[in-house]
Amino acid sequence: MGKIKSAILTAILLVGIVVLAFFATVSYPIAGSNKVSRYDSFINRISLGSDLSGDASAVLYPEGVISYEDYVSGIPDDKESDKYSDKYNEYVDKYEILGSVCVEKEVLGENGVNADKLKNDVKHDAEILSKRFGEKDYTSFSVSVKDDYTILVSLPTNFSYSEYRSQFLDSDYVPNTKSDKTSAISNTLTALTYGGGALTLRNNEVSGYGLYDSKLSNYMLTPASKDISDYIKSADSISRAGNHVVEINLTEEGQKLFEDVSAKISSATNDKNLRIFIGDKQLLEVPLSEAVSGDTFYISTNNQVAADNYAIIIDSCVKGDSLALYYGTDDANNLEITYTNASLGDYSAVCLFCAILAIVVAAIVYSCIRYRLLGLVNAIVILMHSLTIIVALLLIEIPFTVAGAFFAVASLALMCGANFALFEKVRGETLKGKTMQSAIKSGYKSLLKGILELHVVLVAVSLIVALVCVGELAASGLIFFIGAIASYVLYWFTRLMWFILSSTVKDKFAFCGFKREELEDD
Repeated sequence: MGKIKSAILTAILLVGIVVLAFFATVSYPIAGSNKVSRYDSFINRISLGSDLSGDASAVLYPEGVISYEDYVSGIPDDKESDKYSDKYNEYVDKYEILGSVCVEKEVLGENGVNADKLKNDVKHDAEILSKRFGEKDYTSFSVSVKDDYTILVSLPTNFSYSEYRSQFLDSDYVPNTKSDKTSAISNTLTALTYGGGALTLRNNEVSGYGLYDSKLSNYMLTPASKDISDYIKSADSISRAGNHVVEINLTEEGQKLFEDVSAKISSATNDKNLRIFIGDKQLLEVPLSEAVSGDTFYISTNNQVAADNYAIIIDSCVKGDSLALYYGTDDANNLEITYTNASLGDYSAVCLFCAILAIVVAAIVYSCIRYRLLGLVNAIVILMHSLTIIVALLLIEIPFTVAGAFFAVASLALMCGANFALFEKVRGETLKGKTMQSAIKSGYKSLLKGILELHVVLVAVSLIVALVCVGELAASGLIFFIGAIASYVLYWFTRLMWFILSSTVKDKFAFCGFKREELEDD
């Protein structure tokens, strides 16, 4: 390759890397027509794990159970009224104070006969909710019984640093995605805690094989003697080309039912909706313009989060994991979500990224001092490896944790170690009197087997960890898998860059930091 072409390719590559690195690391304000918005760097938009972004938690209160604070705030305060004492006595007599919660005496039953059943139902529901939230592939979450009568759900916020900063550090700094993330958390908590009965199919106007429900003023579309699993096998979420749907997989009996009732509903006068209820509460309404057929029924949703949530709760109910109690979460106003700071400190994410940046800079500086212009080759691949990790975290939305940072640095060390071993091997070959090209060829050939075996083993182990494990360990395994793949690819890219850059210099040995005197002495 000619010197001019090599110089042009090198310049284009360096400019591209610099531009990408700028957008990956630098945030800046953007002046608009009405207001100043902000461009957030790739790093600022990476989702963070709970150790770096905090948690979102909510306490679920079954119907008939309230907190002691709500109990106190609900006490009538119109003390000047003659009816105050009657209202007070009526209110106080309604509840039994049980530590930090208050339970309606009617729910507890006479002499608390229903207390154990209520506790067992809460415990049962906590187990089901743990399964449901486990389907969301969170890096960490917890579902636990609190005070025997309530359920505490804690989820990772997975805020990016800009979102975390907006939430806790700077009220004036409002990234565009903050509302989306908090809304997703709220919708997930609301949807997956939806319960209080079995899943049923209904319509306000036409009947299927079921009976008229006078309480809800609608028709059951399935016989009361039948279970929903007789008609629906499972539910999944699908996202294709911007369309987000819930895929309902039907049994043979379900196919006949859906074909029959969809034909009736689509030709109805007033209510042309298939209504999906859980207990006494409507989960979804699906407009039907025509009869449906086949073994699959699709429900369109607004976004992927909604599709995932509806698929999880429908699939859970079909498998018999309906919640025994109603927690009022069909009304978002009844769900109070508490956001907590990062467990490692408010600025832990910034400190972690700065530490990684320091490691990257140190590796680049060492490479350039040790190997001169050849170190530039390693500097380029170090930047490319780092940018690969950043872009992967952003696109795949892998929550970044302290453990993930460790494995990201480990994959970078793997690549640098392979390159440093190669550089030293080539140095040794040139000192034996070989030409530069011959030394490069010999160095790669002698190290290829060892480098390949090492990467194969590490890639296989990281892939197994990512697929088999859950939570933070799975996320860390995926990060190392991506980093190890990038390491091996860039190992070969190093040879290409070596060839391109060396073509621009006359003295190949000086290019590598090797002294001709060393050769002459030998």
